[in-house]
Amino acid sequence: MKDIALQEALALLDRTPVAMLLIGDDGSIRGCNQAFVTLVGTDTATLPAELLAPLLGEGTLVNWIMADGDQRWLAVETVSIDDIPGSSARFYIDVTEKLQLRKERDTLADNLRKQALRDERLTGLLSRHGVLVSLEPLVARSRRYDSPLTVVTMGIQSDQDRDQALTRVAFLLRDQTRWADLVGCTDTHDFIMILQETTTDSALQLVEKLAAHIERLNASSGERLVACYGITQCQKNDDVESILERAEAALAEAHNNDSGTSIAL
Repeated sequence: MKDIALQEALALLDRTPVAMLLIGDDGSIRGCNQAFVTLVGTDTATLPAELLAPLLGEGTLVNWIMADGDQRWLAVETVSIDDIPGSSARFYIDVTEKLQLRKERDTLADNLRKQALRDERLTGLLSRHGVLVSLEPLVARSRRYDSPLTVVTMGIQSDQDRDQALTRVAFLLRDQTRWADLVGCTDTHDFIMILQETTTDSALQLVEKLAAHIERLNASSGERLVACYGITQCQKNDDVESILERAEAALAEAHNNDSGTSIAL
């Protein structure tokens, strides 16, 4: 590149759109460009030391609060100046909007995931939200006609690949439940079975059958797969949240007490 004069170089640095500080070999600020003044709203001579300090710290991302209280996120890159040992130039790019957009995107993705009716990533079963949506008319029907409706929650632990274990158990639950029953899986990969026209005693029989199948799976695969269960039956004052929360609390109790199965009345 053609050599440029000192004045031209200074003018170029002053007009570059990236905010810049020049730091001397003693750590003092030697100068800044116009983009830095625009970013902070003033030059370094009038910027209070407590506001300036975060801009001079370590790290490549700075959470900086401006004089008017506005919070900004600045990406920082430091470049050593070889011709002046110990000195450096620090460049600042305002990434506040980018990080806000990323946060909004992640929040939206999380909300969409929570609203999804099925766990498409792993088991293909109903999500917890899908279970709630599907359970609502069943609870209403149970309360109206006094017909039994039981919820069974199931948690598993495996000493091998957990995803593979979840897939096998999902297949087992589909195979061992009736067409009228619903099977779901929560975000934490606990299973939920909604058993229509089923009492607690009948649900216990299903649990015993599932436990026997899991023992056979362990024997054939050499895997150590352990399951525990929570069981509850729909009551007159139940809604979808209360019955599901009670079933999940029963599962938590079974986990904590190593009891295998816990029944919440």
